[in-house]
Amino acid sequence: MRPRARFVCLTVGLTSLAFLSACRSNPPRVENRGATTTAPLDKRLPSERGLASKDLVTATDEMIESIANHPEFINAPYRLQIVMDQVVNRTTMPARDFDIYLARIRARLNESGARYNLGFVLPKADIEHLRRKEGLDPAGSSDFASKADYVLRGVFYDAPSGGTNTYLLTFQIVDLHDAQITWEGSYEVKFAG
Repeated sequence: MRPRARFVCLTVGLTSLAFLSACRSNPPRVENRGATTTAPLDKRLPSERGLASKDLVTATDEMIESIANHPEFINAPYRLQIVMDQVVNRTTMPARDFDIYLARIRARLNESGARYNLGFVLPKADIEHLRRKEGLDPAGSSDFASKADYVLRGVFYDAPSGGTNTYLLTFQIVDLHDAQITWEGSYEVKFAG
């Protein structure tokens, strides 16, 4: 190699080495392990003045345990089928949708050992919609409606007074054959202003 070519190669090599060593001086990357900056679900923030994630988890966990241990469901001679209704909102925030509470109850029961005694079926309207979407006759969905033995529903209330507000969350499992409330549970929480 000629001296000029060697000089160019040496210069390029040293420049590359200096660039690479500068890159290494940056702080090491921290692996993202799914950590969040939100508050833990079981801790209430001082600024909270209404139902929050803590209430969702606490209330539904209590209901799930109560449902899973209810004698009528444990001792049933066959797997009982439940259709999920909705939460009737009778709070002072009528536009708020609380159906997430029922969705969590259903999902957690399906994940637990209670799934051997309790099953969930879709509402008839959902079956009809899915059948239409798949190009099937929606009238064929009538066979599915008869599978539900019970309906899971909720009614939420609040009672604001002065600077405080008390919430009462009620949940019921109603027998579709005789309209009897087979199981009921409630959760109460008060917020001071």
